[in-house]
Amino acid sequence: MTVNIVAKTTVDQSLHNQQPTWLLRLFYIMSAVFVVIVLAFNIFNPVKVLPRVALAPGFILTNQDGVRKTSEDFRGKLTVYNFMYTRCADDCSQVTPNMLSLRNALAQSDNQDTDLALVSISIDPEYDTPAILSAYAKPFLENKTGNNNVSWDFLTGETLRTKYVVGGGFNVYYQDDPSGQSLIVFEPRYVLVDGWGIVRAEYRNTDADVRALVQDIGYLVTEIRNSQGAARYAYEAVHLFACYH
Repeated sequence: MTVNIVAKTTVDQSLHNQQPTWLLRLFYIMSAVFVVIVLAFNIFNPVKVLPRVALAPGFILTNQDGVRKTSEDFRGKLTVYNFMYTRCADDCSQVTPNMLSLRNALAQSDNQDTDLALVSISIDPEYDTPAILSAYAKPFLENKTGNNNVSWDFLTGETLRTKYVVGGGFNVYYQDDPSGQSLIVFEPRYVLVDGWGIVRAEYRNTDADVRALVQDIGYLVTEIRNSQGAARYAYEAVHLFACYH
């Protein structure tokens, strides 16, 4: 009986000693698989995605027609935001024409099955009333080419609320020009937001590269079209690996 107890104890100790070895081997195997997959995605790049940067801010503003618009109105749409004011004659004078070029370029692209929106938010809300924005926006909104499925809203609102949305939410800071050379000093920016309200790209130059914007929107359109069933997990894997790149 004593011999059996000793033998059983020896076997138990042997199994106990082997467990850490197997766990360590499993850890090494899983790590190796992870590294191989990451390398494969980096080398072959089978799926192109834009990073998930941050959550876009919520807002309640008014468009050029006096219609109340909120961030929820743009859920489910790929939306490009930009920031402007109608009295600008210097750095931001090309911001709205660039948005027009973008809308016309999107009208020629293969995105007709996707809801797209452009949103121009005024950073001079005390002057840029809905009536002022309506007169300013009219020639741009009437200048359409192709089968244009892109909505375009010019938004304004209460001064402090606009500051929270633009400065606090989109991190676009602006202030009155102390030198007096222009009315407002700010850095023109374009922000691409997906249908879930997540910022996917920012473009900080004054003259936006319309081709780059159309290309990035194309990546999101492809992701939307293919993120169904098993393909969805492939895209989520790419997003995961992109976080550790």
